[in-house]
Amino acid sequence: MSFNLFKRKASNMIKPSTRVFRVQTIEGVAIPAIIHNGSYFLVDIDVYENGRVSCWNFEDFEYFKKDVNKGWVSLSIPDGESISIHGLGSWEIQHGDWLFNKNSFIEYVQEIIRELNPKLENIYHYSQKVINGTRIGESGNGTVYKELKRYPNDPFPEKVNGDSINLFQKKDNSYYLIRVSAFADSSILISRVEAPYYLGLADFEELIERGEIVSEIPTNSAVYIHGLGSFIATEASFSIAIENKLLEIKDFIRELNGQPSAINMCRQDYENYLANPTIANVQRLKTSYEHVPDHLRMYVGDMDTKDVAVRMIIYGGQEIENWSHYQVAKSLGEELPTIAVPKPNNEADND
Repeated sequence: MSFNLFKRKASNMIKPSTRVFRVQTIEGVAIPAIIHNGSYFLVDIDVYENGRVSCWNFEDFEYFKKDVNKGWVSLSIPDGESISIHGLGSWEIQHGDWLFNKNSFIEYVQEIIRELNPKLENIYHYSQKVINGTRIGESGNGTVYKELKRYPNDPFPEKVNGDSINLFQKKDNSYYLIRVSAFADSSILISRVEAPYYLGLADFEELIERGEIVSEIPTNSAVYIHGLGSFIATEASFSIAIENKLLEIKDFIRELNGQPSAINMCRQDYENYLANPTIANVQRLKTSYEHVPDHLRMYVGDMDTKDVAVRMIIYGGQEIENWSHYQVAKSLGEELPTIAVPKPNNEADND
Protein backbone atom coordinates (compact mmCIF):
# COMPACT_ATOMS: atom_id res chain seq x y z
CA MET A 1 0.00 0.00 0.00
CA SER A 2 1.38 3.43 -0.95
CA PHE A 3 1.63 6.20 1.66
CA ASN A 4 0.87 9.79 0.69
CA LEU A 5 1.83 12.26 3.41
CA PHE A 6 -0.09 15.10 1.76
CA LYS A 7 -3.46 13.27 1.89
CA ARG A 8 -3.32 13.26 5.65
CA LYS A 9 -5.00 15.99 7.67
CA ALA A 10 -2.78 18.94 8.51
CA SER A 11 -3.22 18.25 12.24
CA ASN A 12 -1.70 14.79 11.78
CA MET A 13 1.07 15.86 9.41
CA ILE A 14 4.64 15.17 10.47
CA LYS A 15 6.28 18.58 10.97
CA PRO A 16 9.80 19.08 9.56
CA SER A 17 12.33 19.99 12.25
CA THR A 18 15.33 21.23 10.27
CA ARG A 19 15.24 24.82 8.97
CA VAL A 20 17.16 25.83 5.83
CA PHE A 21 17.57 28.87 3.61
CA ARG A 22 19.44 29.78 0.45
CA VAL A 23 20.86 32.95 -1.03
CA GLN A 24 20.05 33.61 -4.67
CA THR A 25 22.01 35.94 -6.97
CA ILE A 26 19.83 38.06 -9.24
CA GLU A 27 21.78 39.87 -11.94
CA GLY A 28 21.01 43.47 -12.76
CA VAL A 29 22.33 46.82 -13.91
CA ALA A 30 22.22 50.33 -12.47
CA ILE A 31 20.90 53.29 -14.47
CA PRO A 32 20.50 56.95 -13.49
CA ALA A 33 17.10 58.43 -12.68
CA ILE A 34 15.57 61.01 -10.37
CA ILE A 35 13.46 60.42 -7.28
CA HIS A 36 11.00 63.25 -6.59
CA ASN A 37 10.33 63.10 -2.87
CA GLY A 38 9.69 66.74 -2.08
CA SER A 39 13.09 67.55 -3.57
CA TYR A 40 14.78 65.99 -6.61
CA PHE A 41 17.40 63.32 -5.87
CA LEU A 42 19.75 61.87 -8.46
CA VAL A 43 19.94 58.11 -7.91
CA ASP A 44 21.05 54.96 -9.65
CA ILE A 45 18.05 52.66 -9.84
CA ASP A 46 18.85 48.96 -9.99
CA VAL A 47 17.05 46.95 -12.69
CA TYR A 48 17.04 43.17 -12.24
CA GLU A 49 16.57 40.22 -14.58
CA ASN A 50 13.43 39.12 -12.71
CA GLY A 51 11.69 42.41 -13.56
CA ARG A 52 12.12 44.14 -10.21
CA VAL A 53 13.35 47.74 -10.10
CA SER A 54 14.78 49.33 -6.98
CA CYS A 55 13.70 52.98 -6.88
CA TRP A 56 13.58 53.43 -3.09
CA ASN A 57 10.42 51.32 -3.44
CA PHE A 58 11.06 47.68 -4.31
CA GLU A 59 8.07 45.60 -5.33
CA ASP A 60 7.59 44.50 -8.95
CA PHE A 61 7.59 45.94 -12.46
CA GLU A 62 3.93 46.93 -12.40
CA TYR A 63 4.51 48.91 -9.22
CA PHE A 64 7.59 50.52 -10.79
CA LYS A 65 5.43 51.69 -13.72
CA LYS A 66 3.03 53.28 -11.22
CA ASP A 67 5.97 55.04 -9.56
CA VAL A 68 6.98 56.47 -12.93
CA ASN A 69 3.46 57.51 -13.91
CA LYS A 70 2.77 59.27 -10.62
CA GLY A 71 6.11 61.11 -10.75
CA TRP A 72 7.91 59.40 -7.88
CA VAL A 73 10.47 58.31 -10.45
CA SER A 74 11.05 61.49 -12.44
CA LEU A 75 12.85 61.85 -15.75
CA SER A 76 13.44 65.60 -15.55
CA ILE A 77 13.83 68.47 -13.13
CA PRO A 78 12.10 71.82 -13.74
CA ASP A 79 14.42 74.76 -14.34
CA GLY A 80 14.94 76.71 -11.13
CA GLU A 81 14.71 73.59 -8.94
CA SER A 82 17.73 71.88 -7.40
CA ILE A 83 19.28 68.48 -7.98
CA SER A 84 20.61 66.73 -4.89
CA ILE A 85 23.38 64.20 -5.55
CA HIS A 86 24.03 61.88 -2.61
CA GLY A 87 27.39 62.44 -0.95
CA LEU A 88 28.37 65.13 -3.44
CA GLY A 89 26.23 68.26 -3.27
CA SER A 90 23.15 70.14 -4.43
CA TRP A 91 22.87 72.59 -7.33
CA GLU A 92 20.10 74.75 -8.74
CA ILE A 93 19.67 73.99 -12.43
CA GLN A 94 18.69 75.83 -15.59
CA HIS A 95 18.27 74.82 -19.24
CA GLY A 96 17.60 71.16 -18.50
CA ASP A 97 17.62 68.87 -21.53
CA TRP A 98 16.29 65.42 -20.67
CA LEU A 99 16.30 62.20 -22.70
CA PHE A 100 13.11 60.45 -21.57
CA ASN A 101 9.45 60.95 -20.89
CA LYS A 102 7.41 58.53 -18.78
CA ASN A 103 6.50 56.17 -21.60
CA SER A 104 9.93 56.07 -23.22
CA PHE A 105 11.62 55.42 -19.86
CA ILE A 106 9.30 52.53 -19.04
CA GLU A 107 10.01 51.08 -22.50
CA TYR A 108 13.75 51.57 -21.94
CA VAL A 109 13.65 49.68 -18.63
CA GLN A 110 11.56 46.92 -20.24
CA GLU A 111 14.23 46.52 -22.91
CA ILE A 112 16.93 46.28 -20.23
CA ILE A 113 14.99 43.49 -18.51
CA ARG A 114 14.52 41.70 -21.82
CA GLU A 115 18.26 41.95 -22.53
CA LEU A 116 19.02 40.50 -19.10
CA ASN A 117 16.31 37.86 -19.44
CA PRO A 118 15.49 37.26 -23.15
CA LYS A 119 12.75 34.70 -22.46
CA LEU A 120 11.28 36.78 -19.60
CA GLU A 121 11.33 33.72 -17.36
CA ASN A 122 10.62 33.77 -13.62
CA ILE A 123 9.35 37.36 -13.60
CA TYR A 124 8.67 38.42 -10.03
CA HIS A 125 5.16 39.33 -8.85
CA TYR A 126 5.06 41.09 -5.51
CA SER A 127 3.04 39.79 -2.59
CA GLN A 128 3.10 41.73 0.65
CA LYS A 129 4.73 39.84 3.51
CA VAL A 130 3.31 40.44 6.98
CA ILE A 131 4.65 38.85 10.16
CA ASN A 132 2.79 39.39 13.44
CA GLY A 133 0.97 42.34 11.92
CA THR A 134 4.14 44.05 10.70
CA ARG A 135 4.77 44.62 7.02
CA ILE A 136 8.16 43.20 6.03
CA GLY A 137 10.03 45.04 3.30
CA GLU A 138 13.39 44.37 1.74
CA SER A 139 16.22 46.41 0.32
CA GLY A 140 16.64 46.36 -3.43
CA ASN A 141 20.05 48.00 -3.43
CA GLY A 142 22.43 45.97 -5.54
CA THR A 143 26.13 45.45 -4.88
CA VAL A 144 28.52 46.78 -7.49
CA TYR A 145 31.05 44.12 -8.53
CA LYS A 146 33.71 43.18 -11.03
CA GLU A 147 34.49 39.72 -12.34
CA LEU A 148 37.72 37.94 -11.50
CA LYS A 149 38.34 35.21 -14.08
CA ARG A 150 40.65 32.32 -13.23
CA TYR A 151 41.28 31.72 -16.94
CA PRO A 152 40.14 33.49 -20.15
CA ASN A 153 36.93 31.54 -20.77
CA ASP A 154 35.99 31.01 -17.13
CA PRO A 155 32.17 30.41 -17.16
CA PHE A 156 31.80 31.13 -13.44
CA PRO A 157 34.14 34.03 -12.59
CA GLU A 158 34.34 35.18 -9.00
CA LYS A 159 32.32 38.29 -8.18
CA VAL A 160 34.48 40.84 -6.34
CA ASN A 161 32.40 43.37 -4.41
CA GLY A 162 33.05 47.09 -4.53
CA ASP A 163 31.56 50.36 -3.29
CA SER A 164 30.79 53.60 -5.10
CA ILE A 165 30.54 57.39 -4.93
CA ASN A 166 29.55 60.15 -7.34
CA LEU A 167 32.10 62.59 -8.78
CA PHE A 168 32.51 64.83 -11.83
CA GLN A 169 34.92 64.33 -14.69
CA LYS A 170 35.95 67.51 -16.49
CA LYS A 171 36.15 67.44 -20.30
CA ASP A 172 36.38 70.55 -22.50
CA ASN A 173 35.02 72.85 -19.77
CA SER A 174 31.99 70.60 -19.25
CA TYR A 175 31.41 68.22 -16.35
CA TYR A 176 30.22 64.62 -16.59
CA LEU A 177 28.63 63.02 -13.53
CA ILE A 178 30.47 59.72 -13.12
CA ARG A 179 30.14 56.79 -10.77
CA VAL A 180 33.46 55.84 -9.17
CA SER A 181 33.66 52.31 -7.76
CA ALA A 182 36.56 51.04 -5.64
CA PHE A 183 37.62 47.43 -5.06
CA ALA A 184 39.80 45.65 -2.51
CA ASP A 185 42.75 45.42 -4.92
CA SER A 186 42.74 49.27 -5.14
CA SER A 187 41.42 49.22 -8.69
CA ILE A 188 38.94 51.93 -9.62
CA LEU A 189 36.05 51.62 -12.10
CA ILE A 190 34.78 54.75 -13.83
CA SER A 191 31.21 54.13 -15.01
CA ARG A 192 28.03 55.99 -15.93
CA VAL A 193 29.95 56.77 -19.11
CA GLU A 194 29.63 55.38 -22.62
CA ALA A 195 32.75 53.20 -22.25
CA PRO A 196 33.48 52.27 -18.60
CA TYR A 197 37.14 51.74 -17.74
CA TYR A 198 39.44 50.66 -14.89
CA LEU A 199 42.50 52.38 -13.51
CA GLY A 200 44.69 52.07 -10.43
CA LEU A 201 44.35 54.18 -7.30
CA ALA A 202 47.59 56.07 -8.05
CA ASP A 203 46.35 56.98 -11.54
CA PHE A 204 42.99 58.02 -10.07
CA GLU A 205 44.75 60.31 -7.59
CA GLU A 206 46.75 61.80 -10.44
CA LEU A 207 43.54 62.69 -12.26
CA ILE A 208 42.38 64.44 -9.10
CA GLU A 209 45.67 66.36 -8.82
CA ARG A 210 45.32 67.47 -12.46
CA GLY A 211 41.77 68.69 -11.83
CA GLU A 212 40.22 66.19 -14.23
CA ILE A 213 38.23 64.45 -11.46
CA VAL A 214 36.48 66.91 -9.13
CA SER A 215 33.65 67.15 -6.64
CA GLU A 216 32.99 70.89 -6.89
CA ILE A 217 32.18 72.75 -10.09
CA PRO A 218 32.11 76.43 -11.08
CA THR A 219 28.84 78.33 -11.20
CA ASN A 220 27.04 78.01 -14.56
CA SER A 221 28.83 74.79 -15.51
CA ALA A 222 27.36 72.46 -18.12
CA VAL A 223 26.68 69.06 -16.52
CA TYR A 224 26.00 65.86 -18.47
CA ILE A 225 24.56 62.64 -17.03
CA HIS A 226 25.04 59.74 -19.43
CA GLY A 227 21.69 58.05 -20.00
CA LEU A 228 19.59 60.81 -18.43
CA GLY A 229 20.24 64.34 -19.74
CA SER A 230 22.08 67.59 -19.16
CA PHE A 231 21.65 70.99 -17.52
CA ILE A 232 23.45 74.13 -16.41
CA ALA A 233 24.36 74.01 -12.71
CA THR A 234 23.99 77.48 -11.23
CA GLU A 235 24.15 78.12 -7.50
CA ALA A 236 25.42 75.34 -5.21
CA SER A 237 23.75 75.07 -1.80
CA PHE A 238 26.50 72.70 -0.64
CA SER A 239 29.25 70.50 -2.03
CA ILE A 240 31.92 68.17 -0.64
CA ALA A 241 35.65 68.84 -1.10
CA ILE A 242 37.51 66.38 -3.31
CA GLU A 243 40.02 65.67 -0.53
CA ASN A 244 37.20 64.23 1.55
CA LYS A 245 35.86 62.15 -1.34
CA LEU A 246 39.33 60.66 -1.85
CA LEU A 247 39.46 59.77 1.86
CA GLU A 248 36.08 58.09 1.40
CA ILE A 249 37.38 56.00 -1.52
CA LYS A 250 40.41 54.92 0.50
CA ASP A 251 38.11 54.03 3.37
CA PHE A 252 36.07 51.80 1.04
CA ILE A 253 39.26 49.95 0.10
CA ARG A 254 40.17 49.40 3.77
CA GLU A 255 36.71 48.02 4.55
CA LEU A 256 36.70 45.80 1.47
CA ASN A 257 39.95 44.31 2.78
CA GLY A 258 38.30 43.50 6.10
CA GLN A 259 39.75 46.44 8.01
CA PRO A 260 37.67 48.77 10.19
CA SER A 261 36.38 51.96 8.60
CA ALA A 262 37.66 55.37 9.66
CA ILE A 263 34.36 55.96 11.49
CA ASN A 264 34.63 52.67 13.40
CA MET A 265 38.26 53.36 14.34
CA CYS A 266 37.23 56.78 15.63
CA ARG A 267 34.34 55.29 17.61
CA GLN A 268 36.72 52.77 19.16
CA ASP A 269 39.21 55.50 20.11
CA TYR A 270 36.32 57.47 21.63
CA GLU A 271 35.30 54.46 23.76
CA ASN A 272 38.94 53.93 24.74
CA TYR A 273 39.17 57.54 25.87
CA LEU A 274 35.97 57.30 27.95
CA ALA A 275 37.35 54.16 29.62
CA ASN A 276 40.81 55.69 30.14
CA PRO A 277 40.82 59.50 29.71
CA THR A 278 44.48 60.38 29.17
CA ILE A 279 46.35 62.91 27.05
CA ALA A 280 47.71 60.06 24.92
CA ASN A 281 44.18 58.84 24.20
CA VAL A 282 43.09 62.39 23.31
CA GLN A 283 45.83 62.42 20.66
CA ARG A 284 44.80 59.01 19.33
CA LEU A 285 41.19 60.21 19.13
CA LYS A 286 42.25 63.42 17.38
CA THR A 287 44.25 61.49 14.79
CA SER A 288 41.45 59.03 14.00
CA TYR A 289 38.78 61.76 13.98
CA GLU A 290 40.71 63.89 11.51
CA HIS A 291 41.05 60.88 9.18
CA VAL A 292 37.25 60.70 8.90
CA PRO A 293 35.99 62.65 5.85
CA ASP A 294 34.42 65.93 7.00
CA HIS A 295 30.95 65.08 5.70
CA LEU A 296 30.93 61.75 7.60
CA ARG A 297 32.14 63.01 10.98
CA MET A 298 28.59 63.45 12.24
CA TYR A 299 28.29 59.65 12.31
CA VAL A 300 31.02 59.01 14.86
CA GLY A 301 28.59 59.72 17.71
CA ASP A 302 24.93 58.92 18.26
CA MET A 303 21.97 60.38 16.36
CA ASP A 304 21.42 62.99 19.07
CA THR A 305 24.87 64.43 19.76
CA LYS A 306 26.53 63.60 16.39
CA ASP A 307 30.28 64.31 16.80
CA VAL A 308 29.92 67.10 19.37
CA ALA A 309 31.20 65.05 22.34
CA VAL A 310 34.25 63.91 20.36
CA ARG A 311 35.02 67.48 19.34
CA MET A 312 34.67 68.67 22.96
CA ILE A 313 37.32 66.16 24.01
CA ILE A 314 39.70 67.10 21.20
CA TYR A 315 39.18 70.84 20.81
CA GLY A 316 37.58 72.00 24.07
CA GLY A 317 34.24 72.41 25.82
CA GLN A 318 33.23 75.40 23.69
CA GLU A 319 32.45 72.94 20.87
CA ILE A 320 29.08 72.34 22.54
CA GLU A 321 28.00 75.71 21.14
CA ASN A 322 27.88 74.08 17.69
CA TRP A 323 25.35 71.49 18.87
CA SER A 324 21.92 72.09 17.32
CA HIS A 325 20.12 71.35 20.63
CA TYR A 326 22.28 73.96 22.37
CA GLN A 327 21.62 76.56 19.67
CA VAL A 328 17.85 76.00 19.75
CA ALA A 329 17.72 76.23 23.56
CA LYS A 330 19.80 79.42 23.49
CA SER A 331 17.58 81.04 20.86
CA LEU A 332 14.47 80.23 22.95
CA GLY A 333 16.05 81.43 26.20
CA GLU A 334 15.71 77.96 27.72
CA GLU A 335 18.11 76.13 30.02
CA LEU A 336 21.15 75.15 28.00
CA PRO A 337 21.73 71.40 27.57
CA THR A 338 25.01 69.81 28.55
CA ILE A 339 27.14 66.89 27.40
CA ALA A 340 29.31 65.28 30.07
CA VAL A 341 32.74 64.24 28.85
CA PRO A 342 35.67 63.46 31.16
CA LYS A 343 38.79 65.58 31.02
CA PRO A 344 42.17 63.85 30.81
CA ASN A 345 43.19 62.43 34.18
CA ASN A 346 46.26 64.63 34.53
CA GLU A 347 44.16 67.77 33.98
CA ALA A 348 41.35 66.97 36.41
CA ASP A 349 43.29 68.20 39.46
CA ASN A 350 43.84 71.63 37.91
CA ASP A 351 40.18 72.68 38.09
